[in-house]
Amino acid sequence: MVVRKRLDISGPAIVFVTTTVFKWRPILTKEQVASIVIKELQKTRSLFKMSFISYVIMPSHIHLLLGFHEISDLSKFVQTFKSITSRQIKRLSLKELYENDYKLWKPRFDDLIVTSERQLKIKMEYIHNNPVKAGLVEQAEDWTYSSAVDWLTDRSGLITIDKEYNWLLEK
Repeated sequence: MVVRKRLDISGPAIVFVTTTVFKWRPILTKEQVASIVIKELQKTRSLFKMSFISYVIMPSHIHLLLGFHEISDLSKFVQTFKSITSRQIKRLSLKELYENDYKLWKPRFDDLIVTSERQLKIKMEYIHNNPVKAGLVEQAEDWTYSSAVDWLTDRSGLITIDKEYNWLLEK
């Protein structure tokens, strides 16, 4: 059981989240799939009082730094996102997702509540350097599916980033 559930934590928080494709299948950066994932991250965000601080969509997993006005919404956010994307991506009939039965996501996700500025910086650098470390690009800001472009250049990425922590002001 995750710490968040054991401790019954509530209130505003920044959380580092990782969710993975079932059997680590590298499909998330296929153009059609990535388009659905990005669109649904944006839509699901609008249902909750939260913001994206940082993100990376890798071929087989996603890392997010999220700001929640109410951290107890985290599980519902992830559940909603995974459910919607699973149904939409299923319609694409991608052969690599089918063996005996369709399953897009691993049934769980990992989370860590960020408790210091140092930890926030470490997690953000980890997120942005993930594609570099994986050998997908030479510079973090060159990965299309990442907030590195928002934080390291004057350009905007595919998902709106909250650099001002406006999620804290939500009521």
